[in-house]
Amino acid sequence: MKRLLLLAALAALAGCSLNRTAARVTSGVVDAGLPAVFSQSDPQYVKEALPANLQLMEILLASDPGNKALLLNAAQGFCGYAFMFLEDEDPARASVFYLKGQAYAGRALDGATAATAKKRDAHPLFWHTFCKALYMNINRDKPEAIAEIPELEPAANKLLELDPGYYYNAAHDILGAYHAIRPRLMGGSPEKAAAEFELALKGAGADFQLSRFMYAKMAAVAAQDPELFERLLTEIINAEPKDGDTRLANEVARQKAKKLLEKKDELF
Repeated sequence: MKRLLLLAALAALAGCSLNRTAARVTSGVVDAGLPAVFSQSDPQYVKEALPANLQLMEILLASDPGNKALLLNAAQGFCGYAFMFLEDEDPARASVFYLKGQAYAGRALDGATAATAKKRDAHPLFWHTFCKALYMNINRDKPEAIAEIPELEPAANKLLELDPGYYYNAAHDILGAYHAIRPRLMGGSPEKAAAEFELALKGAGADFQLSRFMYAKMAAVAAQDPELFERLLTEIINAEPKDGDTRLANEVARQKAKKLLEKKDELF
């Protein structure tokens, strides 16, 4: 009887090991294939195809829950999908996706915080903070979301210390969101927000149009500056399409800019 129990246990362990190995091999394929997704020029195609890939990541994580590369891809996937395709039409569903992305990034951080993060923690710290900032932006009526706003600044500053250019200078986008989301009475400053978004658009971030879109939607609206709002959105709409890793984000930004520009009279 004991021998049978031992054999059953060994078989179960072997099965777990095989599942984990298969998950790691598959997650490597997912990781290598993501640039092809970001290079797509058809947002609708990605909108329809990406949910199956997100579900696949979750299935793989069930077999390999500590896979940091997979956790990071899941965080980016859920956060990016919510921002690009959900929040304008279904903020409640987008909020769920942002929280999922934040949770996966939190698992990848493995206990590290903005105060203790090292270079290896920079990317999960970014997605954890970026998901949180985007969640806050569409949940400004929830006290529990607003209460966490002060956490954005130290995390973003840590990112600028560890890996300032990551994801097209997007640590500056986080700081821009931080200053734009906070009411003036709580220390918010549209002027500081604009300065951070301007920094995001320097160097490698110059052609990343989602940063320009966030600049218009957050800082220009918070400052009640219709000229800046219209200029930024017009620049996105008129930008020359370029192949590469920013193609999908820029095509999405163009679509979102057109819709947001139509709401100008409602916002100012």
